[in-house]
Amino acid sequence: MLRYPTLRFIKTPILFLAFLLAVSTFISTPAYAASDLNKELAEMAKKIKLLLDQKGLETIAVGDFTAPAKLAASAGPAIAKCLADELKSLGVTVKRRAELEVNGRYQDVDDKDTKLLAVQIKAHVVDHTGDEVMTLEPRAIFNITTIASLTGVTVAMPADGTDKERNDALADALDKPEVHLASTRLSAATDSPYAIEVQVKSAEGYRPRAASKDDDGLAFLKIRRSELYAIKLINDSPYDAAVTVTIDGLNIFAFSDNKSYTHYIVPSKQSLVVPGWHRTNQVSDAFQVTEYAKSAVAEALPSSTTVGTITASFAAAWAKDALPPDDEAPGKKGGRSGDATGKGPPVDFKLVEVVRDVGRLRASVSVRYNKDDDPKDLPGGKP
Repeated sequence: MLRYPTLRFIKTPILFLAFLLAVSTFISTPAYAASDLNKELAEMAKKIKLLLDQKGLETIAVGDFTAPAKLAASAGPAIAKCLADELKSLGVTVKRRAELEVNGRYQDVDDKDTKLLAVQIKAHVVDHTGDEVMTLEPRAIFNITTIASLTGVTVAMPADGTDKERNDALADALDKPEVHLASTRLSAATDSPYAIEVQVKSAEGYRPRAASKDDDGLAFLKIRRSELYAIKLINDSPYDAAVTVTIDGLNIFAFSDNKSYTHYIVPSKQSLVVPGWHRTNQVSDAFQVTEYAKSAVAEALPSSTTVGTITASFAAAWAKDALPPDDEAPGKKGGRSGDATGKGPPVDFKLVEVVRDVGRLRASVSVRYNKDDDPKDLPGGKP
């Protein structure tokens, strides 16, 4: 049984304690979703390594991975970082300046064989003049949680639905984006028990900030450069929720000392405020909007994306020896001028580990940032 991280609050008479959970998962769970991208890009990395060996080279640059404009997606840095990690594991040196560079594109596609929606990643290797040296075989990502993180889709999913029903819901959400806004709360539907809220730090403390929808149905939020913010995860369902949180496609554990951590647990009828990138079980780095060159995304790899995306994906979670929810399907556990999220000052955020089983994705909520004209603040307190 695999072990993965997540987080929850335990209420005491004095304070709330945040607990990082080691989650055992089944197929189609958030923890598995974190590895399928690595698995596909590992195959791509092997082909690149063979090319470098043939040319007697040991170094390559990993450039941008872009998405179609219709997606308004910003997950290129996550793909680039993952590919760079796989290359490094093969002994390849990744540098910004190299004789060869690999870059590419990702988009949603309908897979001809499975008839299911997937994210296809295409890449090619070019030389310093931009001439193509090699076209790599496209790779496909089918896990719904990973697709949500890469595309920034907002969608409510039937946990007990068939693969076709869930696939249709995902396809509809990508083709016709929709998000429900209630004051500062964002959710996939009016009746969805899962929601997020972005809280931005001011002189008076952290204050929830309202988002708005553009003409395409996407949620956008204005966060100024150098502002610190936190993400409130809301679980009004009758079950504990395992939540995968990504920013620009990067899991917020991407810079953690423990690379196996992937998501948080939010207890039933409770909420959890996540203040930053996880570093250890005692300290997190605050979320901060900065120039890309100073950001956590740029620390992984540079990106030219001008829109940032925060995505939270929710699934039910239950104790290892407990029964899953009644509606859980049997056997389905499971740019330079742009802004990005940077690592701010350390935040005291203490965590411990427990074990949970995780079910299928039930809802994903995304908000893009730095698109609105004027931020809107409402009264609030500390996260």
